[in-house]
Amino acid sequence: MAKLSALGFCGADNTVNPRHLAIIAQSYPSVEWGILFRPDKEGQPRYATIDWVQNLAQILQINQGGKGRLAAHLCGEHVNDLLNHDKSSKIDAFLQRLHEWGFRRVQVNATAVNGVFTDNLSDESTIQSFFRTVNAHSHLEFIVQKNEETKPLWDALIRLEKPENVVFLHDESKGTGKVADSGWCGEKEFVCTERNIVGFAGGIKPTNVLSSIQNAINACDKSGAKEFWIDMESGVRSKQVDADGEKDIFDLAKCYECIDLVCGMGLMDHPESSR
Repeated sequence: MAKLSALGFCGADNTVNPRHLAIIAQSYPSVEWGILFRPDKEGQPRYATIDWVQNLAQILQINQGGKGRLAAHLCGEHVNDLLNHDKSSKIDAFLQRLHEWGFRRVQVNATAVNGVFTDNLSDESTIQSFFRTVNAHSHLEFIVQKNEETKPLWDALIRLEKPENVVFLHDESKGTGKVADSGWCGEKEFVCTERNIVGFAGGIKPTNVLSSIQNAINACDKSGAKEFWIDMESGVRSKQVDADGEKDIFDLAKCYECIDLVCGMGLMDHPESSR
C-alpha cells in the first residue's frame, strides 16, 4: 500500500498565530503548511503577508531547526515571472528567498483563477522558461497542478523530460473546493522521482478526508505510486463572526480534525504524550 508522505493544509494566513502552526508541525512531522503567494492579494484571506511568513519561518527555524514542512503555492505575478524568460533574475531571487525561509516545495498554480496569464502556456518559450527555473533550483521540488487548463505544461513535461525535482498534483479544483467527479487519476506517467510519488487535491475536507485518502490509495495501486500526498484549501476554511463582522479564517480546528482522522487510519501517529 502506498505511503502518505504529507498531509497538506494550504492557505495559512494572518488569521492564525504562526506559533500554533509550529506546535502542530512539531507534533505531526507529516503535516505540510501551504502558503499562497500572490502579490496583488497579499494580506487578504488565504494570502498571508510577507511579515507573517517571515515570522513563521523564524519560529520554525528557532524551535525546530527548520524542520517544519513548508510549501510555497505560487500564483499570479510569481507564476507569470517563472514562465517568462525575461523575468528569470526576478523569480530566481524570490525562490532563493523562499529557500532561505525554509520552503522546500514550490507549487506552480498556472491557472487563470489564480491570476496567471495562461494564453501562452503552450509556447515553446514558456516551456523552456519553466525548465530553466526548475534546473536552476534543484534544491527545491516543484509541484505542477495537473488539470485540463495546465495541459500544455504537464504534457510538455511528459513528452520532453521529467526533471527529478518535478512532481504532479492531480487537481481539477484549482483551490475552489470542487471534488473530482470521476475519482483520482491512476495513470502511471504522472508518478515521478525515485520515490514514485504523486499528489491529490480537490474538495478534501474533514467529512471526506478518509474516503479521499482511500481513493488516493486506490489510484496509487493502479499507477504504481509508492508515496502520495493530499492537499486541502477551501475545506479547512470557516466563516467567523465577531464584533467587526464576518471573517474568512484558516480553521485550525478543521485541520486537526483531519489529522486525528488520518492518525486513526494508522497513516500518521499522535505524539506519545497524547495517545
